[in-house]
Amino acid sequence: MKKPLDRLDDFRHKEEVINNTMHYSYLLITNQITFDELLDLSTIKGFGLIFDPEDPNLNEDEIIDTLLDHFIYLEEYEKCQDLIEIKKVKK
Repeated sequence: MKKPLDRLDDFRHKEEVINNTMHYSYLLITNQITFDELLDLSTIKGFGLIFDPEDPNLNEDEIIDTLLDHFIYLEEYEKCQDLIEIKKVKK
């Protein structure tokens, strides 16, 4: 059985992975980094994305909405504004 501190460390690690995944997805969807640049970084840090950038059926609105939910929760409103602007431009 895990000790409470071990479970807390597990939670913190999972939270860090989720935050990194959302951050890299944000950078990619806002064109602040290319997929190739992200792959180059991955050899140093590793990364995950909430979407497959090569998916021809990619629903960008769903991705943006997911990112918005995450960054609203974290109160990172500048990122939210960037994402909202992308949605406006698409219309």
